[in-house]
Amino acid sequence: MKTCFRKIDLSNSLTVQVYDTTRRYYEDYHLVRLEIECEVAVKEEFFAEPETFARARILLGESVRYQRTVEKMGVPFAEIAAARDEMLACFSSTALPYISSEIFPRKFVLSEVQKVSDAMRRSAVRW
Repeated sequence: MKTCFRKIDLSNSLTVQVYDTTRRYYEDYHLVRLEIECEVAVKEEFFAEPETFARARILLGESVRYQRTVEKMGVPFAEIAAARDEMLACFSSTALPYISSEIFPRKFVLSEVQKVSDAMRRSAVRW
């Protein structure tokens, strides 16, 4: 089951949600898994031209989701909370400063537009 473990409000108006999807896989051993998500709105101000913005909205919709998964295997039940806290601290010290930056939403949306456009071009070439 996917339960929200923590919400983190960032200075750039984004909210990161951390979901705990930990599960037992053998006797007392668990796979500690955190799914980290953040919705980023596709805004007109990210694009130089209105036509590019319109195309991005067609390709991505109103928002695009940043997703990361962090896992640790073989964790005894008694150590799940400590492992979860350690994983979240590691994510917070490495990725969170990048996601918190003022330029992240624009860069992320533009990179997602590029990924979708490239994938569409590749699939069109195959036909």
